[in-house]
Amino acid sequence: MQQFHSVALLIPEIKELLTEKSYVLLKQVLRECNPLDFADSWRQFTEEERIQIFKLLPSTAALKLFEILDINDQRALLAKMSEENVIPLLEGMHSPDLAKIFHKMSPRMVKKMTSLIKRQEALTHIDYLMTFPERSAGSLMHPEFVKLTPKLTARQAIARLSAVARPNEKQHLYHLYVTDDKGVLLGALTLQDLIGAPEDEKLSELMTSVDMIKVHPEADQEELSKLFSKYRLSAVPVVDKEGGLIGVVTTDDIISVVRQEATEDIAKMAGTQAAEVEIGARSIFKVVRLRMPWLLVTLCSGTLISLIIKGFEPVLAKVIALAAFSPLIAGMGGNVGTQSATITVRNLALGRLSRQRKFVTIFREFGVGVTLGGVYGVLLGVISYLFYGSQYGLHFSIVVAVAMMCAMTIAATMGAVGPLLFDRLGIDPATAAGPIVTTTTDIISNFIYFSLATALFLM
Repeated sequence: MQQFHSVALLIPEIKELLTEKSYVLLKQVLRECNPLDFADSWRQFTEEERIQIFKLLPSTAALKLFEILDINDQRALLAKMSEENVIPLLEGMHSPDLAKIFHKMSPRMVKKMTSLIKRQEALTHIDYLMTFPERSAGSLMHPEFVKLTPKLTARQAIARLSAVARPNEKQHLYHLYVTDDKGVLLGALTLQDLIGAPEDEKLSELMTSVDMIKVHPEADQEELSKLFSKYRLSAVPVVDKEGGLIGVVTTDDIISVVRQEATEDIAKMAGTQAAEVEIGARSIFKVVRLRMPWLLVTLCSGTLISLIIKGFEPVLAKVIALAAFSPLIAGMGGNVGTQSATITVRNLALGRLSRQRKFVTIFREFGVGVTLGGVYGVLLGVISYLFYGSQYGLHFSIVVAVAMMCAMTIAATMGAVGPLLFDRLGIDPATAAGPIVTTTTDIISNFIYFSLATALFLM
């Protein structure tokens, strides 16, 4: 059995050999590396180094690495490498994977790439898959699958599978579907079901219903990933408007989708664009443009907070110590709000929130906010009394404590309500996290804080 060395430990040596152009020795070193490890270290190599590494890797290892690289890295390699190096990759990849890459390319590049593919069946499948919108179930599905009819017995079905099985298509044998003579999907079964069934038992008696787990090709990939998570599926059939089976989406297809959606959600919660977009952007001005919108929202809300504080100048002039705790109260509220929003967005993404669970989530986060606000409100009240009690008395500590409790309660509730409201309106709920929750909490908490102070010290 071949023993692989860690690529991370060999990066300096690989870079040195590339600089010295010691390609014979480098080829030997690369043979001792697991190609899958290169994906984790890919960003540590320059564009030129990546191309050289790819050329020197054995063809099988190069294909394995290429299949798990980020789609932008795949496009860059296809655009920069020679036809001699590109053809084995195009011939070795499955049609859905190629269609995903081509969706991101210009028509001119797509035409060039498809001209290099000799498999007519693959070209037909790619053309068909690219008719569906990017990030849809139709663009992800495998149009190759085994069709079985309900009248077949288990023995006949196994014989048919043996006849059509191909070495590189074994994964399709684990997801079997039963259709009628017109191709309309009737049910599903697994290879284990067939093997364990009596030989003369018909598939109509073995198959299970797929009414709840079939999707149309226009279904968004995020909704598809929720379906996989909710029902713990290994495959989902894709059907047309008449119910005819046209493709299958597998777990392998959805893993990259989950990673992509998670990356986008995290980026949105930070108030920017998807990480890979920003990483791929070479221009400073492009990165600035990606980050600017939500920072503008923050600037506007900050200006509103300044106006609120300006309106409470009389109480600030009398009790200047109020300014010392304003950032802390707003910051604690923002933190707990972001925590609640993150949990809510995650549960929405995983499809765990039914209509009833949404109300439970809101009340739970409200309770969390009250509890945390009460604990930290009392703690901050004691601290404020130790600092300013002799000067302003107990009233000052009460204002600080109540403001902290209100800020954390409102923030936690907003962290749950915000994403749920956006989801209801058909807007990506990840957008509600981060900037919106934090700025809204800041405005409300400052208004409550200074209003309480005004009521106690000026009235």
